[in-house]
Amino acid sequence: MISTDAKIFEEGSQVRTRVCEYGALFSELHIIVFTTRKNDESPRAEISKNIFAYPTNSISKLLYVTDAIKIGVSIITNSKFSPTEFVITTQDPFETGIVGEKLSEKFGIPLQIQIHTDFYSPYFKNSLLNKIRIVISNKTLPNARAIRVVSERIKNSLSQNLQAKTTILPIFADLSAIKNLSINTDLKNKYPQFKKIVLMASRLTREKDIQTAIRAFFAILGNYPDTGLIIVGSGPEEKNIQKEILASDSIIHLPWADYDTLISYMKTCDVFLSTSLYEGYGLSMLEAHTAGATLVATNAGIASLLVSDTAKPGDANDVARLLSKALSGQVLNKPYIYPYPSKRAYLEAYKRDVERESL
Repeated sequence: MISTDAKIFEEGSQVRTRVCEYGALFSELHIIVFTTRKNDESPRAEISKNIFAYPTNSISKLLYVTDAIKIGVSIITNSKFSPTEFVITTQDPFETGIVGEKLSEKFGIPLQIQIHTDFYSPYFKNSLLNKIRIVISNKTLPNARAIRVVSERIKNSLSQNLQAKTTILPIFADLSAIKNLSINTDLKNKYPQFKKIVLMASRLTREKDIQTAIRAFFAILGNYPDTGLIIVGSGPEEKNIQKEILASDSIIHLPWADYDTLISYMKTCDVFLSTSLYEGYGLSMLEAHTAGATLVATNAGIASLLVSDTAKPGDANDVARLLSKALSGQVLNKPYIYPYPSKRAYLEAYKRDVERESL
C-alpha cells in the first residue's frame, strides 16, 4: 500500500485503526508512507505482527516518489513471498500512483489504483500542481489492472476503457451507530439565542469554499434574523474565515470536535450546509443526512443522491436560494440506502476489490 497519510504512525488515530482492519484481511500488509525527515519517524514501524509501515523520511517532497520506490523494491525482494503473491494498491493515481506503477512494472505485480477525489472537476484544475496530477493520472490509470472509486460520479468521469475495470466502493459509514448515538451536546441549548441553526463541519480548505457559505448566509440573514451559522473545523483557511466572521454575532467558529459530539451537533441543527467545489464522496453529508439534518449542498460528491435539489458550486446566490427554502421547510432529503449493512460486509468487499485481478 502506497499512502500519503502520516497519521498511520499515530497510535489511536482513526487511520491506524482502519489500517489494522485492512491488515487482518491479508497475510501481511506493508504500507509505504510519504513523509519528510522533519517527521523524525523510525525506519520501520511494526503496527502489529503482520502490519508494517515505512516512512520515506525524504529530504524533500520532490524525492517522495524515488524514495518510496526504493523502499518498495526492498520490501518485495526481501520478502518470504514471491511477487506473484503480492498486490499493490495506491491511495491515488498521482504521486503514489507513479510508485505503484513502477513497482508493478518491475516485478509484474497486479496494481490497484484508488481514486478518492473528483479530479476531473473543473475546480480541481485551479492549481498548477493539480493540472500536473491530471497528466500523471493519464499515464498511471491505463496501467492499473483494477481501479477503485468511491462514487458513481467519479466512475462516470472516466473513459469507457477505464470504466471497464473500475468498481465503486464508497467510504465506510456506520449509519446504524449514528442513528443509535445519544446526544451529548444540543446546539439549541448551547446557543439559545438562535431559533434555527445552520451547521458546517469540514476541514477549512479552499476546495470546501467556506467563503461562499458565509456570503450565502449573510444574504438570507435579513429574512431569518434569529438564525445562526456554526462552522466546525480547522485548516489552512481558518484565519481568513475568522476575519470574515469577526464582526458578526450570527456566525460562530468552533474547533474540530470528537465524533460523538459532531454527530450530536448534526442531530440538533436544522440545516447541514456543504459548499464544496468538488468532492470524491462527501462522508459528512451522509452522516448529517443519517442524523436527520436537512441537507443543503452544492452539486459535489454524492449530494444529488441525498437531497432533491443542489446548488451550483461557487454560486453564493444559488446556495442562498436553497438555504432560504430549507429554513422554511421546502427542501427535502431523499431516502438513501447505504450498500453495506455492516463493517464486516464492507471489509469483505474491500478485500475482494483489492484481490479481484490478482489471481
